[in-house]
Amino acid sequence: MKLVNINKNGTQKFQLEDGRVIYSYTSGYVRIDGGLDRLYQINKKIKVKGNVDYLNYYERVLIPNPQERFQFIKDWVKRNTFYGSYGNVLDYSTVRILRNKTNQLKYLRNKYGNY
Repeated sequence: MKLVNINKNGTQKFQLEDGRVIYSYTSGYVRIDGGLDRLYQINKKIKVKGNVDYLNYYERVLIPNPQERFQFIKDWVKRNTFYGSYGNVLDYSTVRILRNKTNQLKYLRNKYGNY
């Protein structure tokens, strides 16, 4: 993980070894760009009870402290970076393809059983 730049608002941009980009905002949000068309929030969620039982919703837990935010990012990267058999970091697009194929195989195995 490498710090790419810090913009005028204080947003830190980190480049991961697998090509993804993580943004750390001073507001406490942490978002990731996986190479698709949008950014995804990776902050932890808490379930909030609404006015009615069936109107529950989720809120993101903000991390206002920059040191805690950086530690959260390091821990997240450690949990979500995938290594090949030789210890090299796999490109995230490859990981997405492998997950998709694995899920398809699981679906077919559940539908038709082992052969």
